[in-house]
Amino acid sequence: MAQPATQRGVARTTTGERLSALAKTAQFYWWAGHMVVLIFGTMYYVRRPFGWKTANWYYGKAYMGALASYAIVIYKTYGPPQLNLAFVQRLLVDENVEYLMLAGYWYSCRPIFVTLLPFVVFSLFHVITYTRSSLIPMFFPEVTAEVQRARQGEAVLSGPARVSKFMGDWSSKYYSPALRQVGVWEVAVIGLWVVLGAVTFQTPLLAPLAYFQFLRMRYALSAPTRAAFRNVRVLLDRLLTPPTASASVPGVVADSYIKARDFLVRMGSMITDPAAAQQQQQR
Repeated sequence: MAQPATQRGVARTTTGERLSALAKTAQFYWWAGHMVVLIFGTMYYVRRPFGWKTANWYYGKAYMGALASYAIVIYKTYGPPQLNLAFVQRLLVDENVEYLMLAGYWYSCRPIFVTLLPFVVFSLFHVITYTRSSLIPMFFPEVTAEVQRARQGEAVLSGPARVSKFMGDWSSKYYSPALRQVGVWEVAVIGLWVVLGAVTFQTPLLAPLAYFQFLRMRYALSAPTRAAFRNVRVLLDRLLTPPTASASVPGVVADSYIKARDFLVRMGSMITDPAAAQQQQQR
């Protein structure tokens, strides 16, 4: 005779009750914010080739989702704002705060095509992770245990369990490569875009300053961002400097690039290791 559900340790709750409990958590609304970013951000890039007016509506809604999701995770981490220096210092070194401020700045500006993509990529992985860990088990409580047994070769997966396993495997495979590519996109594509946009008066003149301050913080605090800078440097060295540069590259371009590169390298050293940089200058 099978044991009652309560004896097997399975809570007697309905799907509606589990959904109600889930909807009372801050993490549910964090996920909802990322869903907004993913859906409206994707719609923005789909609609943008067919006209900017409608597409820009999606752009604004996507950034509203980003602001909501980052604000929620920051509040859950630090609680209500505190008027003291220690609290502010903790906020300044948190990457969620950096992206919240950046999202707020982009939201306040005229839409810039390339800026939304990193937020869409981040939201994709957040949505997948939460859907797999919380939403699917809410509707199918046995899925988690089923996947664990299947990994040990002890069970055949049901449909929901196969979906959950696929999402987990896909996220594990592509998460790190996606972050590396996003880092390069942030450094090379967005950085160059806002500079050229400011020069041609297509983006606000303050955009490069605001964005490079963001990159400065990311460089100091994020190893993937530093790796992205190195990857971009290797590529540009190969394209613009002898002996690998094309003969069609003017010498003035190569010289200007080398000076700018060396200046940025020194600045990077000052950010990551101020003491070592000061010693190097004194020699």
